[in-house]
Amino acid sequence: MALEPDQTSVDSITLFVALLCSCIVIGHLLEKNRWFNESITALAIGLCSGIIILLTTEGKRSHILVFNEELFFIYLLPPIIFNA
Repeated sequence: MALEPDQTSVDSITLFVALLCSCIVIGHLLEKNRWFNESITALAIGLCSGIIILLTTEGKRSHILVFNEELFFIYLLPPIIFNA
């Protein structure tokens, strides 16, 4: 069963937002812990989700999350810079 291009983009955006929200919530809950700050939590969640995607696609190239330069430089980079 092949997914339509619109459904694939909705799935990838939903996965991205869910991972971002989980990074923020879990990072905030582990804020008082000495070894697990928000950046380590984000790295661990990213590593776990990457392993899950790799295992579910049976090692084939996955197109669930594709890096889009325009999306990154226009929408994601300015809040990162202004937050710093």
